[in-house]
Amino acid sequence: MWKFYNSLALRRFQGIRGLGILALSVAFCLTGLLVLSSCDDDDDEPVLVEEWRGFFISIDAQGTTNCQSEYLRITTLSEDVVVNEPNIEVVSSAGPDFGGATFPQVGVKVGASDHHQETIATTYVSEDSEGVVDRPGAYFLVAKTDADISADQIYTGYWSGYAYRPGGEGNPKPVVICPYVAVPADTNGLGSDDIANGECGDNNQVHEDLAKYLEDGDGGLRDCHNLLDADGVLNPMERQ
Repeated sequence: MWKFYNSLALRRFQGIRGLGILALSVAFCLTGLLVLSSCDDDDDEPVLVEEWRGFFISIDAQGTTNCQSEYLRITTLSEDVVVNEPNIEVVSSAGPDFGGATFPQVGVKVGASDHHQETIATTYVSEDSEGVVDRPGAYFLVAKTDADISADQIYTGYWSGYAYRPGGEGNPKPVVICPYVAVPADTNGLGSDDIANGECGDNNQVHEDLAKYLEDGDGGLRDCHNLLDADGVLNPMERQ
């Protein structure tokens, strides 16, 4: 009897049975992973992807204000808003004055209610030529209608963060807040085929439809403001 149980044929059978159990286990594991993977894909599948054109006041290398434009790709991941969880992703592609840099952002889009308009709030960080992550910033944009610009809603508000171009080696860049307006990318007269990326209008002039958001009452550009004074205290004021 012992010889039978210890025979080569039985050992082969036991080995084959072991391999079969292992194969089934692997199959079940792979099936489970595929199910989990498909669930993750469903969660990450965007609800809506929109192309926008952003126009904003910025500060050039000489420390003076100018008007810039960029492309915005806003991906809505979920229409639901959950506390402490982003529901949108944004990628802004800056104009040539910023070297064509892109700024991936995450944030929230909250729908309109009795108390507020639809609002987008996002944050970003940049990366310098040495791969060091620095200079975080934020956008705060509120939906509104402006029939002079588009039949669809637009967004107005501001961007805030460290100025990119002023300041040489070792000089800190100021924290600023600057006007911002975003329109659908296919808006007549303001779309990608009408105004070159990095510009706000013909011959670097602000488009007349955007003047109310980006120009002051005297026909000049609205200014960026310093957010923090020399002591690091919140004190928005026009840049000197």
